[in-house]
Amino acid sequence: MSFPDRPPPTPPVASEESLRSQASPAVAVLRELRALQGTGDEILEALGPRARVLQLEPGQFLLRRGEPNSCIYVVISGRLRVELDGGSSLLAQLGRGETVGELSLLTGSITTATVAAEERTQLLVLDEETFWWMVSSSHEFCVGLLVRSAERMRSNTDAVQANIALRRHFEQAALSDALTGLHNRRWLDQMLPRIVQRHLHSSEPLCVAIMDIDHFKRINDGFGHPAGDAVLTRVAQLVRDNLRPTDFAARMGGEEFALIFCQTARPGAVRAAERLREAIAGAPFDYQGRGLPQVTVSLGVAALERTSDPGQLLARADEVLYRAKEAGRNRTLWAGSDAVSLP
Repeated sequence: MSFPDRPPPTPPVASEESLRSQASPAVAVLRELRALQGTGDEILEALGPRARVLQLEPGQFLLRRGEPNSCIYVVISGRLRVELDGGSSLLAQLGRGETVGELSLLTGSITTATVAAEERTQLLVLDEETFWWMVSSSHEFCVGLLVRSAERMRSNTDAVQANIALRRHFEQAALSDALTGLHNRRWLDQMLPRIVQRHLHSSEPLCVAIMDIDHFKRINDGFGHPAGDAVLTRVAQLVRDNLRPTDFAARMGGEEFALIFCQTARPGAVRAAERLREAIAGAPFDYQGRGLPQVTVSLGVAALERTSDPGQLLARADEVLYRAKEAGRNRTLWAGSDAVSLP
């Protein structure tokens, strides 16, 4: 019997037990393997002297990602684990009758995944010469190979799409506030510079407001932090309901929120802020069926200037918010104004 020019990568060295039983399986066994179904008995009988059997113990590697491969392996018994790298990313589990190694053999490229035995596994090893002999000798073997390759591609595509969806989910979670569902401070730090730069480049107006819930500590102290969380969640919902689709909102932390009014000059931003303030002041708040004190907010609005950067824009809005708090809360104040909007 012939052996492939290059043995499987270390550590999948066949045990002494397997070395004593290297003879190819009987035709009856080969006939039952999915990879060889439909192949005539005459070809299967001729395959015996050309192929060999390799036995792997649990944990032994068959293929390592990034290494060359010149064989196709058919699982006779046991199970293989296919993973991207080091056991962290499971791609597939291969059982009786399934094949591995055909892609790197066909393309003459290095292996793109690592393959190891999950349990004691017997493999039929077809070297490159034997593989191409099978291709030229059996139409059924070729058809089966095409079908399995298509199934493998579909499975890999599904896995890639699932990984993309999972990555997007984690990316979204990393930029969202877990309690309110609004954007978080990390999102604000990443996106505000881009938004500012875009508006400066297009010479379009942009305004930012910082909003703070008035006397929020009294709610936490008097009714408990879960009630405070309920207030934050309700305020966030009112923010979503009252901002325009082109506006953005982010929870900066605690009871403080940032509002971004894109393509909006100061008068429009002040009207939008006032609309939100009035909606919150007129909304009922409760926790577990128990009414809470009326919730109000204060807002400071600042407009983008040609010489300002995102940090300066937020700082000016925060300064105006402080003035609104000093003026009595539950009101909107804008940079450069001498008066405040009274409730």
